[in-house]
Amino acid sequence: MQGVKKNRFREIYDSLPARQEVAPKSDWVNEIAEITKSHPTTVRAWLYGAQKPDALKTSILSKHLGIPEDELFS
Repeated sequence: MQGVKKNRFREIYDSLPARQEVAPKSDWVNEIAEITKSHPTTVRAWLYGAQKPDALKTSILSKHLGIPEDELFS
């Protein structure tokens, strides 16, 4: 991902601590998966830019994270 600008969604993930007894990043991915009714693998695909969530899931994420929809994945 060199030279690729990270989206706000990915920036939140990257700002979490790397390791603890229960990995915070895994917990966050699982939380996002739960609130969007998605699989954690799908959430990771959003993080890596392989996929983007549909409009409903983007709306849910926007409300949950407090970030405007148009900023999450751009």
